[in-house]
Amino acid sequence: MKREKLAAVFFGVVTALGLAASAGAVDGTIEINQAKVQANGGFPYKITSSGSYRLTGNLTAPANSDGINVTAANVTIDLNGFSITGPGGSSGFYDGIDASGQSDVTVENGTLTGFGTGVQLGSLGIARNLHADANGMGIVAGNNTVIEGCTANNSTATGGDGIRCAAGCAISGNTATGNPNYGIACSSLVGGVRDLR
Repeated sequence: MKREKLAAVFFGVVTALGLAASAGAVDGTIEINQAKVQANGGFPYKITSSGSYRLTGNLTAPANSDGINVTAANVTIDLNGFSITGPGGSSGFYDGIDASGQSDVTVENGTLTGFGTGVQLGSLGIARNLHADANGMGIVAGNNTVIEGCTANNSTATGGDGIRCAAGCAISGNTATGNPNYGIACSSLVGGVRDLR
């Protein structure tokens, strides 16, 4: 009888641990997809805690909304090859990812299109391997940000730059074409080129 009770308790604990593990990614990364955004109250999806986040599917944001708002520092968002898409011409001041008030935010490995700005980063951020195409502005970053391996093409705003960065940015391996203002416009660049069209 004692063995049966012990076995039942052990099985219950193992089952509970298994269910808890399946709720998030094995590596502790929080997964984001369209269904999860809707289950959490809809757009914008809010990141309020430091940590790692990863898309597991494409996101499509409605008009008059950002895709993702980041209100914590030390966040990494891996788009994981997926896209965040806004409504296009009516996107106004809305962003694919808005982390403009935060430091140490990394956004990488995916596409942002159809927003007022594809990605906005604060200071000490990293934008890596992004395609920010057909937004009002492509990538806008604060001081001492790294922008590498990105494309920022076909901005739609009248003064739209592909990449706009504040002072002390390191920019390498990017392509910015078809933008009405500058392809790359920064206060100062480290290892880069100033004001390419």
